[in-house]
Amino acid sequence: DPSRKQERAVGLLRQYQANLTSPEEQALKTSVGKVSDIFGSQLFQALLGKRHTASLGVAERFISRLQPRFITSEFLSK
Repeated sequence: DPSRKQERAVGLLRQYQANLTSPEEQALKTSVGKVSDIFGSQLFQALLGKRHTASLGVAERFISRLQPRFITSEFLSK
């Protein structure tokens, strides 16, 4: 289900954002927050239409480039 995958991607981004606590990570924390807000917005969902699945690929690629120090393989397999 594409909407479930989108919710999962947004959830992962928000969890990653919550774990960025050092002063050096504040710019990244702000950027991740903006991206998760965009991916989770109703406007973004409406603009996707039939291209919804392709956008999930964009979200997944973005997440994979982050250093997922808190995301375990067990969590990702859900």
